[in-house]
This record gives sequence, structure tokens and C-alpha cells, in this order.
Amino acid sequence: MAQTLDPEQLTGDVLRLGVIASVDHANATCTVESGDVVTGELPWISPRAGSVCVWSPPTVGEQCLLLSPEGDIENGVVIVGLYCDAFPSPSANPDLVHLEFRDGAVIAYDQAGHALTVTLPAGGTAYVDAPGGLTLNCDVTVNGKLTASTDVIGGGISLKDHKHSGVQAGAAQTGAPV
Repeated sequence: MAQTLDPEQLTGDVLRLGVIASVDHANATCTVESGDVVTGELPWISPRAGSVCVWSPPTVGEQCLLLSPEGDIENGVVIVGLYCDAFPSPSANPDLVHLEFRDGAVIAYDQAGHALTVTLPAGGTAYVDAPGGLTLNCDVTVNGKLTASTDVIGGGISLKDHKHSGVQAGAAQTGAPV
């Protein structure tokens, strides 16, 4: 007599909800705990892993989906990115693209408000390496110190090398830069 296969059981072997139990960053693998099952080392799915590459490893305790082709858990792959109580959604705004880091840094773009916000935690720094140049087309407000290693040029006038007209000895004021 032929054995009848239970579709729910088969699906349960192919797709399982779980949580990340451990992460091996050097090998880009993780283990998953799903009920009483803990997998061996499995790869997680990244948004891109070709000529464009994204590195964003899963976090221990993050909810995931274990996809096991033909029900073979040891040859499974891990799909991360499921919000849960331990890691809830950072926003409910449909116009916001929000990237949040564990140290508190945030990069957010509000598509409706056309506003990009980058927030770094206390002591955080930002570095741009652009050997070909950097152009800012905007009004800029600086709160704090601005340091330039060679010169600052505003309206075609060098801060370092500009000359003043109408220079007189004593307490007189000089004329405008030339």
C-alpha cells in the first residue's frame, strides 16, 4: 500500500521559522534554532553578492526563515529580515527609507519630505574620500570648527592668500579683500 504524504508536514520540512543561534562572520554562515532543531552552519541570503556586494550579517536572536530544498535542513539557506519583538520595525512611515545601526547611527530618507538625515552617535565621525573632488550645491551651516589643510576659497577669493585694499597704519580698518 502506498504511503500518503502529508502536505503540511512536507511544507514544514521545507520552510521553518526560526531565530539566528550563532553567526560565523569569517565564513558568512550562521546556525538557526527552530523549535528543538538547531542547524549546522548555513549561508544566509544577502541582497546582493556579485559585482555589487552587500555585507550585512544577521544578528543572534534575529527572526529568520529557514528554506530547506526537498526538506534537507543541512543544505538549507537562511532568509533574514523578519521583524519580531526582539527587533521591531524602526518606523511605520511608508515614505521613509531607514537604515539603523546597533550603535545608534541612522541614515534616513523621507521621500515625501525630500529630506536626507544622517545621524551619528556621540564621538562618531564621517569620512569622504573623493580624490576627483567633492561638490556641494547647497547652503551650508557649520556648527563647530571647520579646518582646511590648504585654503578656503569663497566667491573666488582665497582666505589664505587674499590681499586687502586701503591698508593704513594704526587703528584704521582695511578695505574689502581684492
